[in-house]
Amino acid sequence: MKLVPLKAESGMPPPPKIVSGFHLLRDFKPIESIIDGLPVPRGGLVAVTAPTGHGKTTITTLAHVSFCRGLPFAGRDVTRGSVLVLAGENPDDYTMHLAATVQDLGLYGAELNRPKPMGELLVVPGVFSIDYEINSLADQLMGTELVAVFVDTSAAFYGADDENDNVAMRRHASSLRELTTLPGNPTVFVLCHPTKAANRENLLPRGGGAFLAEIDANLTLWKEESGIVTLHWAGKIRGSSFDPIQFEMSPVELAGFTDCRNRKIVSVAARHVAPDRAEQIVAKQFDDEDVLLIAMQRKPGGSIRDLAMQAGWTTGAGKPQSSRVERVLKALEKTGLVDQDRKRRWRLTVKGTSEAKTL
Repeated sequence: MKLVPLKAESGMPPPPKIVSGFHLLRDFKPIESIIDGLPVPRGGLVAVTAPTGHGKTTITTLAHVSFCRGLPFAGRDVTRGSVLVLAGENPDDYTMHLAATVQDLGLYGAELNRPKPMGELLVVPGVFSIDYEINSLADQLMGTELVAVFVDTSAAFYGADDENDNVAMRRHASSLRELTTLPGNPTVFVLCHPTKAANRENLLPRGGGAFLAEIDANLTLWKEESGIVTLHWAGKIRGSSFDPIQFEMSPVELAGFTDCRNRKIVSVAARHVAPDRAEQIVAKQFDDEDVLLIAMQRKPGGSIRDLAMQAGWTTGAGKPQSSRVERVLKALEKTGLVDQDRKRRWRLTVKGTSEAKTL
C-alpha cells in the first residue's frame, strides 16, 4: 500500500510521521544521566518529594552548586553546566541555604558567576506563570547552556485551586515539562510536597496519578530521628534502581551576615555521609535515647531542664541542653516509650519503664 502524505491544516499540529525501525535505531542517542547512577535523564522531568522540614531545599541546593562547579554530588560525577532556580516558595530561605552551602564547601559567591567553562547559577525569585513566561525565559537565556532547572516548589507554581484535579494537574505537569525546552535541554527537578498521611514508604507527590504519569522519576527524601536524611525513590523510576544515599544536615553560621539585632545568622547545609558514618550517627541516637530513659526513671516528673542535667547534657558553660532533650523525647514518643500527662509533663509509659529497668 502506498502511503499518501497528509496535509496539515492551518493552525493544526503536523501529521504523524512514519519511520523505519532501522532509522529509529540508527538515530538513537543513549540517555544521559546528569548525575552518574541516578535516574535523572537529560531533558527529563523529575520530582523530588519530601515532607516539610525533610531537606528538599537543603539537598537540592547542594546539587545546584555541584552542577555549576562540576563537583561530585554524593560522591557521584555530574554533568557540569549552568543551573536555573525558580525560587517561588521562599526566596529568602533559599538564599540562606545557598549562602550556607557555598560557605560549607569553601567557595565564594563569585564562583557561581562563571558561565564558561564552569557554569552559572541563575535564580528567578518569586512566582510567575510558566506558561506565559516560557518564551521570555528562553530569550533571557540565549547563549546559556542549562544542565538543570529546579522548581521550588510545585505548589508555588500551580495555578489551580484543587491539587486533586487530575486535568489541572496534568496540565501543570505539562507546563513544567516545557522548561526542558530551554537552552541546553535541561533536566527539570520539581520539589513536591507528598500526599496527606504519607510515610517513608509511600512518598508520592500531590496530584495523584495524573501528575505521577507525566514525570520520569520520583526521588524522595526522608529525615530520620537521628537527623540523617535518605535520598531514594518511590512510585516511579525509568532506569535502574540505586542504593539509598544519605546526608546529614550541618548548621552553618553565615560569615558576613547578621540580623536586625546584629546577631549571627545560622542556616544549614547538606553533607553526604558514607554508610559507616551514618551507622555511627544512628547508634549515637540510640545511645541518647537510652541515657534519657534512665534519667526519666531516676527523676520522674522532672522538667526538661532537670532531665538535661540528670542526663549530663550541658553546654561548655554548664547550661542544660534543653533542645537535645526535646528532640530525643519526640523520638521516644513515636516508639511508645514516653508520653505526656494532662499537665504536659513527660513521663515513662509502661513500656518505657520496662525498657529503663532493663537498661
